[in-house]
Amino acid sequence: MILGRTFPLAIGLVVLGVITSAACSAPSDSRIGILAPDETQFGPVGALLDHRCGSLDCHGSRQRNLVIYGCEGLRLDDAGVPGCRSSGGVNTTDAELNATYRSLVGLEPTVMSNVIQGKGQYPQLLTFVRKGRGEESHKGGALIVPGDAQDLCIADWLQGVPNPDDYAATCTQALATP
Repeated sequence: MILGRTFPLAIGLVVLGVITSAACSAPSDSRIGILAPDETQFGPVGALLDHRCGSLDCHGSRQRNLVIYGCEGLRLDDAGVPGCRSSGGVNTTDAELNATYRSLVGLEPTVMSNVIQGKGQYPQLLTFVRKGRGEESHKGGALIVPGDAQDLCIADWLQGVPNPDDYAATCTQALATP
């Protein structure tokens, strides 16, 4: 009778062990499972964020949840001379764009994945979009007007850059916004 009671318990423990080991095993690659916009298309958005939000008293501070690196604000240690080329410095480096991209994408990974899975249809789900539009409390106020060049630059990137020529032109126009 004791064997009859312990056998189902032993089977249950083996099944639990298999499930636990499968759940804890590392994936075959180093990805962490975030669906994110194309990093190779991030340059214009990164430049826009650096220009509009990257000053040292805003998101160019390591104390913020969203940290923006670039020539108009916080530099990575290996970036060289502070400031952009036009002021005698060094323009935003690829490493700085990469650091800003990772900061932005990692801010709300689940929400970012949902927005990207939906082909960028609902960018307002992302806090950085709502705050930029002034739809949520933001120390910097509303910096983006829904439908303006800045908003469209970000939306196109989140949608996967459906038209690269329009994306480039829109983001160039967005950078000219004071």
